[in-house]
Amino acid sequence: MIIKVRDTQARCDFLDIPPGTYALAVIHDENMDGKLNTNWLGIPREGYGFSNDAKALLGAPSFEAASFSYDGQSLDLTIGLNY
Repeated sequence: MIIKVRDTQARCDFLDIPPGTYALAVIHDENMDGKLNTNWLGIPREGYGFSNDAKALLGAPSFEAASFSYDGQSLDLTIGLNY
């Protein structure tokens, strides 16, 4: 899903998601090439973040670290990006 950033924020609404355990990963694809660009060491050159503010160390965090329970009701999550 592609969402435009406005005033340093973006909002994404997911509809018809069944209750369960989920995790989210977000990237700020600044150059709109459809991928997270990295330097020669593999360190991201664009913003990225995960639900639960899970930290990435030598790769993405585990599902368990980023996961959250969803009960089918309205839920607001804020994911800060690391640059």
